[in-house]
Amino acid sequence: MPIYFNDREVVLPGQLLSDDSRRAGEGTYVMDGKVYAATVGAATIRNGKVEVIMFRGPYKPMPGDMVIGVVSDIKPIGVEVDLGGYVTALLKVKNVKELASLDLKVGDVVYARVASSGLKGVLLELNEQFKKINEGVLLKMTPTKIPRLIGKRGSMINMLKKITGCNIMVGTNGFVIVNGPSPAKEFAAISAIRLIEREAHSQGLTDKVMAYVSKLVGGEVSHDASDEA
Repeated sequence: MPIYFNDREVVLPGQLLSDDSRRAGEGTYVMDGKVYAATVGAATIRNGKVEVIMFRGPYKPMPGDMVIGVVSDIKPIGVEVDLGGYVTALLKVKNVKELASLDLKVGDVVYARVASSGLKGVLLELNEQFKKINEGVLLKMTPTKIPRLIGKRGSMINMLKKITGCNIMVGTNGFVIVNGPSPAKEFAAISAIRLIEREAHSQGLTDKVMAYVSKLVGGEVSHDASDEA
């Protein structure tokens, strides 16, 4: 079935995107078997689905999301974690001993998986993926721009890691941790992330980011690190 948009094209609500209702994804709706844009944003295809990435929008927790949050309160039943955008989650514990073993205090930064999200709130899992983050710079990014930061098959984020040598941890909720070998490398990574956030809808963004960050770190990087994100 034909697609009626170019990748990353800015679309308006009600704009026809596809004739195949099975391809409807986030930010779209189906009417008479056709897929239309439900919001203003950049249209793209991800995992075979037509999606419209909003330029702005709050984080909507979904089970399975990997998030970064800031501990906001310690309670007997668990740890409250601020996920940004007025969203607070609870990391439940079995008992006081397990709570003590986490060695958490207000202001600590953690990485965790969303177990559930609904009327009873957002719950985080205490599993092997959970970790306390002790080093790095904490950034807040518009949550709807996170897929652009990651890129197709991780192309954008892997390119940034390769050029800067930084460890970059990304939360679906928009928090990002950058931990690099030097302040200059961290600055390069952070500047690139801000560029991606500003120009998430742009065509050829990977090449633009690669040239920009390569200049900041003072080196040349071959295009084998690029796979249009």
